[in-house]
Amino acid sequence: MKNEEIRNAAYQLAGLIYGISLDGIITKNEYEAMKSWCYENEPLCEMDSFQRLHSQIKPIIDDGKVNKEEIEELKDILNSFLEETGSINDKEPNLYFLNGIFKGILASGDVNTYEIYKLNQWLEKNEHLRKSTPFDELFSLIAAVLEDKKVDDEEAIKLKTFFSAHLK
Repeated sequence: MKNEEIRNAAYQLAGLIYGISLDGIITKNEYEAMKSWCYENEPLCEMDSFQRLHSQIKPIIDDGKVNKEEIEELKDILNSFLEETGSINDKEPNLYFLNGIFKGILASGDVNTYEIYKLNQWLEKNEHLRKSTPFDELFSLIAAVLEDKKVDDEEAIKLKTFFSAHLK
C-alpha cells in the first residue's frame, strides 16, 4: 500500500508542477502549494525510496522561491523517480496527475486562456482517458470553454468549480 501512496504522491506533485508551470509564471500561492505538498507527504519519508525523492525536492522548494530552471529540475527529478519505480507508463496514476494539475491551476487564484489551452493539449495527448470519469466531463467542459478561443469570467468560475469539486 505504501508503494502505491508514494507513486500517487509523486504523480500528484508532477501534476502540480505541470499546472503551476502552464502559464510560465510562478506566484507566491503556487510556491506555497508546492511547500504544502512537501509538508503533507512528509510521513511517506519513512520509506527509503520516497525519502530520496523528498530530499531532492524539498531543498529546491525550501529556498523561498522557485524559478523556471528549478521547475525543469523538479520535473527531471520526478521523471527519474517514476522511471526507477516503474510507474512512468502507468495509466491509473493519471488521476493523481490531473489532481495535481487542478491544484496547480487553482493555486494562482485565476484561470486564464493560456492555461486552459495547455491543459487541452495535455488532454489531447491523453485521449485514452476520454472514457474515464472525471476526464469525460473535463474533455467536454474544455471543448465548450475553448469554442470561442478564450476563457471569460463565467467560464473561469465553471472551471474553478469543476477543478475544486474533483480535488482529492
